[in-house]
Amino acid sequence: MVQRGYNLTDEISVLVHLLSQRVSALAHVDGGRVLHGVVQARSRSRYGVYAQCHALRFKHGQREQTRGKWRWVWPDIRVRGREMLYYITYFLPRFLDQPPRERLHTLIHELYHISPKFNGDLRRFSGRNEYHGDSRAVFDGVVDGLVENALREIDIERFAFLQHSFDGLQEKFGSVVGNKLKRFAPRRMPSVTPVPEPQPALALASRSQRLLFP
Repeated sequence: MVQRGYNLTDEISVLVHLLSQRVSALAHVDGGRVLHGVVQARSRSRYGVYAQCHALRFKHGQREQTRGKWRWVWPDIRVRGREMLYYITYFLPRFLDQPPRERLHTLIHELYHISPKFNGDLRRFSGRNEYHGDSRAVFDGVVDGLVENALREIDIERFAFLQHSFDGLQEKFGSVVGNKLKRFAPRRMPSVTPVPEPQPALALASRSQRLLFP
């Protein structure tokens, strides 16, 4: 029997559905409209990016944005007929080299970046750091609370990626596989400058009359 390997992104997708159902602060997340993908980290070092949440819309969920002479438009990205609003990438093996609790923390951290309106934009804060607020420690403290909630509500032992390291998963399943996503980006298009409409002939005639007969 040929081993197909452990599909990390499929398992994460199942867990995200459970988290949205059982952790109230994540209830706004529609797991069916969030893509998950893996990318190979440049080094095996534990220091660096573990995962990233990407929005597929501009601020306030807008599909288009004009900057100068260019118009930027997000493409319509669909999977099985459903429009996707976010995608999260996981850097391997670094993501799986974290302690099990930290892997769950990283996942929930990225989910918490999703706007409460679930409109394709990220959660935004006032202050200097728009995506984490003025205090990264406060942001992580909120995520810590969500992790505790998740541990009470979900049987994490059913998810092998929360039990085994990257090497452990390879030993157990033969390989670790997952969706490989391209980096989505908005399309750049020339902005359309409206052409002023010609003045109606009647208005011109009226002006002439005023000049001739003040």
